[in-house]
Amino acid sequence: MMQPSFHQFDAHPLSDALLPYRGERLDVLLAEQDAARVAELQLLCHHFDIQLCGAIFPSLVSQHGFHDRGAWLLPRPASHNPLLIPLSSTENADALAGIICEQLASRLAQWPDTQKTPTLFLTFDAMIPNIASILEGIYLRLADRVNYAGVNAGSGQFTAMPCLFDNQTLLDHGVSCALLPHHSYSLLEHGYQLTAQPMLATSSDGNKISFIDWEPAFSRYQSLIRQQFQQSITPDQFYQYGVHLPLGLLRANGDVIVRIPVAVTAEGALLCVGEVPDHSILTLLKAPQSATAHAIELAGKLSQHGVPERIELYYCAGRQQHFGTQSALELETLFTHSGAHELVGALSLGEIGSLRPGDYPLFHNGAILCNGEGRR
Repeated sequence: MMQPSFHQFDAHPLSDALLPYRGERLDVLLAEQDAARVAELQLLCHHFDIQLCGAIFPSLVSQHGFHDRGAWLLPRPASHNPLLIPLSSTENADALAGIICEQLASRLAQWPDTQKTPTLFLTFDAMIPNIASILEGIYLRLADRVNYAGVNAGSGQFTAMPCLFDNQTLLDHGVSCALLPHHSYSLLEHGYQLTAQPMLATSSDGNKISFIDWEPAFSRYQSLIRQQFQQSITPDQFYQYGVHLPLGLLRANGDVIVRIPVAVTAEGALLCVGEVPDHSILTLLKAPQSATAHAIELAGKLSQHGVPERIELYYCAGRQQHFGTQSALELETLFTHSGAHELVGALSLGEIGSLRPGDYPLFHNGAILCNGEGRR
């Protein structure tokens, strides 16, 4: 199979970059600043008989760091045939999960090796507010017939934009679904630690927390920051603190799911990336301090599957905000310790995966998600 390539639109004609992939299936990760190139991509892929599936992300990643412009061109095997599914904004999460599973049913029925579980890789529009509930609905229908992984695409400004595309369509409020072979695997790591006593989300709806411990959510968050770190914050300063001190959802099995609050409403509610179910147990989290420790740990987990030829990596935008210039060091450390030949990927707006193999799929913030294939 052809190798991936990184295309810079201002450096070379797109037609020259696409020509080697004539007749292939191609996934494209496109940087937000080049979003206007989708129509050109579609036209040229039609001309070269390339079956296209793509998503727009805030920026792209490689072993050299982050790239605000450009496109990753990722050739895929013939069996890789993603479904691009529009999702109604008026349907509830369970109905949307049903639509996704209905469209996947024939693909799963035709899966060539029923003894080896495929990975369902989901790329959602980040502006869909109930992704965690959709995942729950999918799991109730498919259970362990698939492993689960995925990411959110869209604008780094958390504003609505069409961000998923194929040969004909560019849409928002949708999902791209692909079944990956059994020798593919996904690993997820966040490394956030507990800092405070548990609290109760006494009123929440979707990704909005209105009250924590019966107090307006932002007021409660302000008081926690004051107690823990002797800092007073205002709504204007909020996001710069939220990425360093996000909230955590505590699960019964001891797992912690990161929820990065990104905005404060006029009423003092917190808006998060990802849902916070009503009456969730919350705590304040402290972001990881070392830009190398979790990268080395994740590289070790990757090596258990064999040295990967290539790592496909999705790095949370909130994590990049936290580490700043050190985030490039985290990428470099993961790449060098993994022994991989190449690193491709994007900055993501939420990650889907399990903290342990075979577990229930969860919607995360602040994480690194790696897809790999061991050398065979």
